Amino acid sequence: MTIISVSLNERNLKDLDIIQKELGFSGRSEAVRTALRMLVAERNERKKMVGHVDGVLVVVTEKGSSEQIDEIYHSHQDMIRTHIHNHIGANRCMNLLIVGGDAVQMNKVLDKLERLDGIHYMKFIKS
Repeated sequence: MTIISVSLNERNLKDLDIIQKELGFSGRSEAVRTALRMLVAERNERKKMVGHVDGVLVVVTEKGSSEQIDEIYHSHQDMIRTHIHNHIGANRCMNLLIVGGDAVQMNKVLDKLERLDGIHYMKFIKS
Protein backbone atom coordinates (compact mmCIF):
# COMPACT_ATOMS: atom_id res chain seq x y z
CA MET A 1 0.00 0.00 0.00
CA THR A 2 1.31 3.45 -0.91
CA ILE A 3 1.92 5.91 1.92
CA ILE A 4 0.99 9.56 1.36
CA SER A 5 1.06 12.67 3.51
CA VAL A 6 -2.05 14.79 4.19
CA SER A 7 -2.21 18.23 5.79
CA LEU A 8 -5.20 18.88 8.06
CA ASN A 9 -6.17 21.86 10.15
CA GLU A 10 -6.80 21.31 13.87
CA ARG A 11 -10.57 20.99 13.47
CA ASN A 12 -10.28 18.39 10.69
CA LEU A 13 -7.76 16.40 12.73
CA LYS A 14 -10.03 16.48 15.78
CA ASP A 15 -13.00 15.37 13.64
CA LEU A 16 -10.92 12.56 12.13
CA ASP A 17 -9.89 11.32 15.57
CA ILE A 18 -13.51 11.42 16.79
CA ILE A 19 -14.72 9.48 13.74
CA GLN A 20 -11.91 6.96 14.16
CA LYS A 21 -12.87 6.35 17.77
CA GLU A 22 -16.66 6.36 17.31
CA LEU A 23 -16.63 4.00 14.34
CA GLY A 24 -13.88 1.77 15.71
CA PHE A 25 -11.36 2.23 12.91
CA SER A 26 -7.93 0.79 13.71
CA GLY A 27 -6.24 4.05 12.68
CA ARG A 28 -6.61 7.35 10.91
CA SER A 29 -5.64 5.81 7.57
CA GLU A 30 -8.57 3.41 7.71
CA ALA A 31 -10.95 6.30 8.43
CA VAL A 32 -9.50 8.34 5.54
CA ARG A 33 -9.74 5.36 3.15
CA THR A 34 -13.40 4.85 4.09
CA ALA A 35 -14.17 8.55 3.60
CA LEU A 36 -12.44 8.47 0.22
CA ARG A 37 -14.42 5.39 -0.87
CA MET A 38 -17.65 7.19 0.07
CA LEU A 39 -16.64 10.31 -1.87
CA VAL A 40 -15.68 8.26 -4.93
CA ALA A 41 -19.00 6.35 -4.80
CA GLU A 42 -20.93 9.62 -4.59
CA ARG A 43 -19.01 11.12 -7.52
CA ASN A 44 -19.55 7.96 -9.58
CA GLU A 45 -23.31 8.18 -8.96
CA ARG A 46 -23.28 11.79 -10.14
CA LYS A 47 -21.35 10.83 -13.29
CA LYS A 48 -24.16 8.40 -14.18
CA MET A 49 -26.71 11.22 -14.33
CA VAL A 50 -27.95 11.86 -17.87
CA GLY A 51 -30.60 14.04 -19.44
CA HIS A 52 -32.82 16.11 -17.18
CA VAL A 53 -32.35 15.66 -13.44
CA ASP A 54 -34.31 17.02 -10.50
CA GLY A 55 -33.20 17.05 -6.92
CA VAL A 56 -32.57 18.79 -3.65
CA LEU A 57 -29.30 20.50 -2.79
CA VAL A 58 -28.37 21.23 0.82
CA VAL A 59 -25.43 23.56 1.39
CA VAL A 60 -24.16 24.63 4.82
CA THR A 61 -21.74 27.55 4.69
CA GLU A 62 -19.70 29.77 6.94
CA LYS A 63 -21.52 33.05 7.47
CA GLY A 64 -19.94 35.73 5.31
CA SER A 65 -18.85 33.37 2.54
CA SER A 66 -22.00 33.92 0.55
CA GLU A 67 -20.65 36.27 -2.14
CA GLN A 68 -19.08 33.53 -4.29
CA ILE A 69 -21.94 31.16 -3.57
CA ASP A 70 -24.55 33.78 -4.49
CA GLU A 71 -22.66 34.41 -7.73
CA ILE A 72 -22.96 30.72 -8.63
CA TYR A 73 -26.64 30.65 -7.64
CA HIS A 74 -27.42 33.74 -9.71
CA SER A 75 -25.52 32.55 -12.77
CA HIS A 76 -27.52 29.29 -12.69
CA GLN A 77 -30.88 30.63 -11.53
CA ASP A 78 -32.61 28.87 -14.44
CA MET A 79 -31.87 25.59 -12.61
CA ILE A 80 -33.06 26.77 -9.19
CA ARG A 81 -36.79 26.43 -8.60
CA THR A 82 -36.80 27.22 -4.89
CA HIS A 83 -34.12 28.58 -2.57
CA ILE A 84 -34.52 28.72 1.21
CA HIS A 85 -31.82 30.41 3.30
CA ASN A 86 -31.65 29.93 7.08
CA HIS A 87 -29.19 30.98 9.77
CA ILE A 88 -27.81 28.20 11.94
CA GLY A 89 -26.39 29.57 15.14
CA ALA A 90 -24.14 32.60 14.98
CA ASN A 91 -21.71 31.54 12.26
CA ARG A 92 -23.39 29.28 9.72
CA CYS A 93 -26.04 29.43 7.02
CA MET A 94 -28.06 26.60 5.52
CA ASN A 95 -29.31 26.79 1.97
CA LEU A 96 -31.93 24.38 0.70
CA LEU A 97 -32.42 24.42 -3.05
CA ILE A 98 -34.92 22.58 -5.22
CA VAL A 99 -33.12 22.24 -8.54
CA GLY A 100 -33.70 20.84 -12.00
CA GLY A 101 -31.85 20.88 -15.28
CA ASP A 102 -29.42 19.18 -17.59
CA ALA A 103 -27.23 16.61 -15.82
CA VAL A 104 -23.99 17.94 -17.34
CA GLN A 105 -24.77 21.49 -16.20
CA MET A 106 -25.91 20.25 -12.78
CA ASN A 107 -22.57 18.50 -12.27
CA LYS A 108 -20.70 21.66 -13.28
CA VAL A 109 -22.61 23.68 -10.68
CA LEU A 110 -22.03 21.05 -8.00
CA ASP A 111 -18.32 20.90 -8.86
CA LYS A 112 -18.02 24.70 -8.59
CA LEU A 113 -19.69 24.71 -5.20
CA GLU A 114 -17.55 21.85 -3.87
CA ARG A 115 -14.36 23.79 -4.61
CA LEU A 116 -15.37 26.88 -2.64
CA ASP A 117 -13.91 27.75 0.74
CA GLY A 118 -16.46 28.27 3.47
CA ILE A 119 -18.65 25.28 2.61
CA HIS A 120 -19.01 22.99 5.61
CA TYR A 121 -21.43 20.52 4.07
CA MET A 122 -22.98 19.88 0.70
CA LYS A 123 -25.31 17.10 -0.36
CA PHE A 124 -27.18 16.63 -3.63
CA ILE A 125 -30.11 14.23 -3.51
CA LYS A 126 -31.35 13.20 -6.94
CA SER A 127 -35.07 12.53 -7.12
